[in-house]
Amino acid sequence: MPGTSGLPHLKVSLIERTTSLTVTIAWRDPTSCFYGAQVWRVANAKVSGTCVLSGQRIRRGDRIFHPQRSKPAPVNARAMILESALNAIEPLQASQV
Repeated sequence: MPGTSGLPHLKVSLIERTTSLTVTIAWRDPTSCFYGAQVWRVANAKVSGTCVLSGQRIRRGDRIFHPQRSKPAPVNARAMILESALNAIEPLQASQV
């Protein structure tokens, strides 16, 4: 699934929905970083932005996934994926709740 947020070189892929609150994402950006299996967590967006998966607008308060916090912070720490965009490609199964 290529990112459509105006970054044609960015490739974002869903590897696995681990739980209802976490997913594993492959992030490939030859201009900045590569994460083969990065854990992302669900949250409410603290700021507006653009979904790197769908290109849709994200408003403050929307349900999103973002890279798990760590030290040092990942290069893509501010990236967001709308929960609805992930649900469109792989709906949450009852066994993942």
